[in-house]
Amino acid sequence: MEHWPALGCGPMSRLTHPAALLAPLLLLGGTWSCAQPVQRTSAVLEAPVPSPPGTASPMIRIRYWEDRLPVLGRADQSEAHLCLGELYLEVQDAPAARLHFYTARSGEVSLREQAQASFGIGRSYLLQDQPRMAERHLAEAAKNLDGPEGEECDYLLAFAKGGSLPGVDAALVARTAAYTGGAGTTPSTRPNGSTSKGAYASVQRRDWGARAMLANFDPMEKPWRLTVHHTAEPAATYKLDASYREMRDLQRMHQTGNGWADLGYHFLIDQAGRVIEGRPMSAQGAHAGDFDRNRGNIGICLIGNFVAQPDRGDEYALAQSPSREQMVALESLVASLRRDYSIPATQVWGHQDFKGTACPGPFLQGWVERLNPNLQ
Repeated sequence: MEHWPALGCGPMSRLTHPAALLAPLLLLGGTWSCAQPVQRTSAVLEAPVPSPPGTASPMIRIRYWEDRLPVLGRADQSEAHLCLGELYLEVQDAPAARLHFYTARSGEVSLREQAQASFGIGRSYLLQDQPRMAERHLAEAAKNLDGPEGEECDYLLAFAKGGSLPGVDAALVARTAAYTGGAGTTPSTRPNGSTSKGAYASVQRRDWGARAMLANFDPMEKPWRLTVHHTAEPAATYKLDASYREMRDLQRMHQTGNGWADLGYHFLIDQAGRVIEGRPMSAQGAHAGDFDRNRGNIGICLIGNFVAQPDRGDEYALAQSPSREQMVALESLVASLRRDYSIPATQVWGHQDFKGTACPGPFLQGWVERLNPNLQ
């Protein structure tokens, strides 16, 4: 399906209304019009969907399409997700880009658009220095891409494999530099399987306006376990500004209300699947209970209320479910942290495994228990 113009991602072609074609004939006189009745049509052309100007910043365009997503049809939603994936790659937000490409690939798209989504997923992993994760998706995309996209995909696939392509021109190298780190025509100069520890969050502390961390924290030892939580506060929006406010509110509550050095969690995941940096990884968290329970323990918290709490009022009476985007982001984040810190599946926990609480709720606890064989 080629619906991009209707989504405002390219120029909109103008069609002529049938009535305009009949107008010259009607001017010839009433005799013709009476003898030959005109078959009128009630068809009305849809106005093109407005879009932000091409000169607008990527973040303005991102916010525009995220706001429009709920009112688009299924096919247009899939193509909007492709568009959003490309915009997030442009601002080098790999996790957010990957979520939109995954969502697009599972929707109503053509084979070529499926390939474009896989190509985007592969590039998102390269942005995070994960060529092994990128390789499978790039190989899948290469089957149905041609032209400049196909050339880029073949080149990046060779790069991910640690090989090289002879005779690559300078323009192709320049177009793919963001994903190769400027390795030029010799992808093998970049170690296959290299990682960049700490590059897990797509939204940094400075982005959401974090306060400075206070001094009353313990240094974090090498992480060897992680714990999953929920904020227990209802969330029903994908808007970035709302996530920023939630982060500031949580930090204020944890620092001022609880007297902690910072947010209790190291990472938070919002409804749109964005991984947000919380407490720096250099500091031991305050999320699992006492000092011993927090030692070497990475805290990951999903924004939302996943446990029914009718005693807190109508807003809390019904449990939410984590969004699909949150679960994709959680799985990706946990996989990356486990790989980089050699954390076994037996050290992935839910908050309720450490203390008497319903957190993180039945859905997330079930996810944890399917991963940790000691909890099955």
